[in-house]
Amino acid sequence: MFRLRLAPLLAAIVLAVGFVLLRVVYRVVFGGAGAGTGPVLLELPRLRLDGPFSHITLLGPITLVGLGNAALSALPVAAIIVFFGLLNAVINVQSLFARGAGRGPLRAISRSLVIAWATFPALLESVRHVRVARSLRGERSIASLLVPIFEQTIERALALAASMETRGFAATRVVTGVCEEPVVLRDVRLNFGAAPDKTGWHLDELNVTLKPGTLTVIVGATGSGKTSLLHSMSGLFQHFYDGVQTGTVNIGGADRASTPPRDTAGFVGLIAQNVRLGFTAETVHDEIGFALAVRNVTPSIVHARILQVAARLKIEHLVDRPIERLSAGEASLVAIAAAIVNHPILLLVDEPLADLDRAARDRVCTVLGQLAHEADVCVVIAEHNTKEFASIADAWLQIRGSQLHEVSAGEMQALSTAETLTPTPVAPRDFGTVPAVLLASIRRLSVRHRTSLVVDDVSFKVQAGELIALRGSNGAGKSSLLRAMALPTAADTVTVAGHDVHSLKRRTRRQAVALVPENFDDLLFAITVAEECRRANRTLAGADTAQTFAQLLGFDGVADAAHLLQRHPRDLSSGERLCLVIAIQLAARPALLLIDEPTRGLDLTSRALVSDALLKAASHSAAVIFATHDDDFARGLATRILRMEAGRLEVPIEVHS
Repeated sequence: MFRLRLAPLLAAIVLAVGFVLLRVVYRVVFGGAGAGTGPVLLELPRLRLDGPFSHITLLGPITLVGLGNAALSALPVAAIIVFFGLLNAVINVQSLFARGAGRGPLRAISRSLVIAWATFPALLESVRHVRVARSLRGERSIASLLVPIFEQTIERALALAASMETRGFAATRVVTGVCEEPVVLRDVRLNFGAAPDKTGWHLDELNVTLKPGTLTVIVGATGSGKTSLLHSMSGLFQHFYDGVQTGTVNIGGADRASTPPRDTAGFVGLIAQNVRLGFTAETVHDEIGFALAVRNVTPSIVHARILQVAARLKIEHLVDRPIERLSAGEASLVAIAAAIVNHPILLLVDEPLADLDRAARDRVCTVLGQLAHEADVCVVIAEHNTKEFASIADAWLQIRGSQLHEVSAGEMQALSTAETLTPTPVAPRDFGTVPAVLLASIRRLSVRHRTSLVVDDVSFKVQAGELIALRGSNGAGKSSLLRAMALPTAADTVTVAGHDVHSLKRRTRRQAVALVPENFDDLLFAITVAEECRRANRTLAGADTAQTFAQLLGFDGVADAAHLLQRHPRDLSSGERLCLVIAIQLAARPALLLIDEPTRGLDLTSRALVSDALLKAASHSAAVIFATHDDDFARGLATRILRMEAGRLEVPIEVHS
């Protein structure tokens, strides 16, 4: 419980100083800071408001004594902030609150404090992310920061609360699962409150029985409801997201309609789509052991179980590592370890391969296959990538429309083969006979993250009309390179269409180079899709972002996508949100479009739509560079493939024929 970390204390000091400065500015703006008899530092005119605000006076004379009094009035609150920063630096306060959440009169308060305490660092991180996103979108208004910061903080809090719920946090009773019946669905209908005769998302007539020791893959179009179906088994659909269930969902012998996830945490494990959002601890050791710790298992037993699970997954070397220093593949393995530390009967996994390179995918698939076929766990996976599971899946379930259909292995093999052998068509480009037009030049670009050199002296050139795939393992530096190209910190490192990108102003820079980042949700600033599109249209006269968004999703026009335009952007599926962000960044008609993992979370149809968008962007006056782990997408679309490893470009460079 005791430790020494300077980061929380430093963050608290910065926040305390910021609060004092904010208090001083407040006193200056509202009534001036002219208290005392000292000399006047600045004589500002007094401005009295009219109407119902006539009692408010703005500005006024500013004296040294007045500024001092304003600062002193903020010191008590600033001292409290520093005190809690010091407390968090020497004591694991979150762990302390977690122990109090299981019992005692302060149980309800402790539950809220655990989530709030873990969410606060996410608030600071959101500020940093959104400031970068504001630059990527060319936004000037400070007010544009407020909605995404608030939404990202709430998103983190909800993901954290859901993760803690499914791992048994603050459970009041323990339900023992029946191994022989991990999943039984009888005449089930799922929806989010819509009446049966109304349109909207729903799944009907679900009749599924899954046995122990099997691995089942659920497939379906983007937004078809794969995640919701998983959550109907975890209990989050009914008890956390306020979904409506009719019929019987029986999980390990427990009636899901009346049994919340925390009561079945002992035999149901869940791995969410974005595992990092659901991490509750600061170290891998504490993250894996969280589900046991909240049940007040003896620390020595918790430690032994953590080492046992880590050895099983071959991640012993990660046990003492901070969570923030995990790669995408390592984070997935840690999430699996945290989900199986209780030896579950049922393991639910949502798109485990989305962010992983080939080596990490193979490892995760091997682990999930071993859990099903050697440990006798019932494993259920929602996934777009079907090829990796072809050799280990025992059953396939496909969502089509509002129905769930059992699909044979042969049908899935045919779909996988078609996906492999029918790549996206690329218009032929003969750079040998057509005079090459140099569009962009990257010269000796390097990036450091603290003490680590993540991009090391990278140089290459881009011709107009090229589609360049950037390949490499997790942690190779692909995302850092793309971000440095969009927001260069040094002159003469990135030149696009004859302009030094570093010297361009925010709005004109987006017409030279635009980036769709890996965390594309950061670029969503409004509360409706329609407002996002209108905001993007201000970038360039004649832009029609709503039309582009509709086309990316395969609609004939905006009218067909009207039901999506009125929704909140974060209510869209991950694939729909990605298409929205691509449309937003295309509104500026950038000469060079950069996109990080464009196929993540997309089904085959949506990937084809995105590839069409990238082909349009790579016209005679533009080019596209996209980082991807998707082999088929890269080989079917790219005119050239660049490979990165350990921050450097490898040679030779592969050319598409």
